[in-house]
Amino acid sequence: KHVIYIIKENRTYDQVFGDVKTSGDGHVADGEPDIAIFGNSDAARRPPGTQQAVTPNHHALAQRFGLFDRFFVNSEASPDGHNWATAAFSTDYVDKGFRWEYSNRGRTYDWEGYNRLPDYEPPGDLQLGKFKGDVLAALADLLEKHLPYRQGFTDLAEPKSLYLWDAAARAGLTYRNYGEFVTVISTKDVEAAGQKKHKNYPDISQAQRALPHKETLTNHHSPSFRSFDVTAPDSMTVDCYKSALDPSGSFDPAVTRDNSNANCRGNSRFGEWLAEFRVFVAEREAGHEDSMPALNVLRFPNDHTTGLKTGFPTPQFMVADNDYAVGRLVEAVSASAYWKDTAIFIVEDDAQSGPDHVDSHRSVGLAISAYNRPGALIHKFHNTVSMIRTMEMLLGIPPMNQLDASAVPMDIFQETPDLTPYKALLPTIAADNLITQKPKDKATAEWMKKSNRQNFVHADMADPKVLNAVIWFACKGNGSAVPQTAQSPAYQAMRLGIAKVDDHQGVSKKDDDD
Repeated sequence: KHVIYIIKENRTYDQVFGDVKTSGDGHVADGEPDIAIFGNSDAARRPPGTQQAVTPNHHALAQRFGLFDRFFVNSEASPDGHNWATAAFSTDYVDKGFRWEYSNRGRTYDWEGYNRLPDYEPPGDLQLGKFKGDVLAALADLLEKHLPYRQGFTDLAEPKSLYLWDAAARAGLTYRNYGEFVTVISTKDVEAAGQKKHKNYPDISQAQRALPHKETLTNHHSPSFRSFDVTAPDSMTVDCYKSALDPSGSFDPAVTRDNSNANCRGNSRFGEWLAEFRVFVAEREAGHEDSMPALNVLRFPNDHTTGLKTGFPTPQFMVADNDYAVGRLVEAVSASAYWKDTAIFIVEDDAQSGPDHVDSHRSVGLAISAYNRPGALIHKFHNTVSMIRTMEMLLGIPPMNQLDASAVPMDIFQETPDLTPYKALLPTIAADNLITQKPKDKATAEWMKKSNRQNFVHADMADPKVLNAVIWFACKGNGSAVPQTAQSPAYQAMRLGIAKVDDHQGVSKKDDDD
């Protein structure tokens, strides 16, 4: 009856699951443990050797519900990635256009429903004069000017077959969106913009305004769930994580509206979803009509990381924050009456050309339900569109286009359910690896400078080669080279060109057009 679809940011399979030797049912998995900097084993150790468990929930969920070691994303980066993840398609305009932006040739943000959105982060293009100092109104006005449907224009990046929530509506199903194609302006956003200062980490302040990027999301979105915002936690802040480790108390590290610890009371993505989910559960347990929407799309983006940006969490802590959000969400669903009729799907919007020994597009894909074949290793090829097709079939949604119509659904389910609840695990991160500190050597100082020069206002606007190198250095220290980006033979053939026959000479030659 219900699907919860979580879209995350940028990790490859090997970065997270490379250290998984065998699946839950004992089959050998195809991973490279030396690349698993966000895993639970040796590659994730804090130099010079402190053991860490960065993604214990991803590992536990894969062991129980199934491991997909041949799951690939269809995309290259967030501009096309969020189209593939929500529309099973990326238009010609997107595929060509985002390369201009990626190569720093002058384009502003043209994706996720925006057209040419300028940088409004301080000291960005924010005009306060005509709003008489009303910063919230000025921010909302700037954003709305670049939302095509609010101006009566066509969104050039929008596929004609539209998005998954539109397909749900056509099928007569209810849907709700949490942070995908939605911008939320927080109290701290308003304060920072008014003072023309950059916003500091963390921002757990309350939401002031939410702007859906698509008309069909109006009244179908959370008004407080943050979109891509590296200052906002997926589940926990560094201080809240520390409080959970304090032996003198038993604090919940998750930032929620009702956390007993005042420092952890506020807005996190998991916390805002949980507040609504508790209402759905209470109504169902009271015997009222099932009020949880059929399709729920969520964004948990903090595994993107900010490299070694000054004052922000380290890459491994940001991935741990993301992992804990996933674990707590699965725990909440599995402990409720919704567990018997809900499936949870988790995908990365893209893999950002990260290291993986098979291919840079191989990524994290999870399907979680009471009806999964326990501990299965799925070595069949699946991709983002396969996941979308699976969700469509479960909910009775017709395909949106030829690509999802022809996609093979994910082979993971059985008829007999296991209703045992899942219990979330708290990641283990070294005490000196929580927040980016002042550099202690020249190498760290240089990587911090490179991080601070990156654009983290929107997803994947940082230089991917630089960010991947910074992340590797942050996790492995000096003297360890970033693994080369692997690409499958099919991808290499596409780049080099397909051999073609010269009609006059009758011999093969290589097409030099790249």
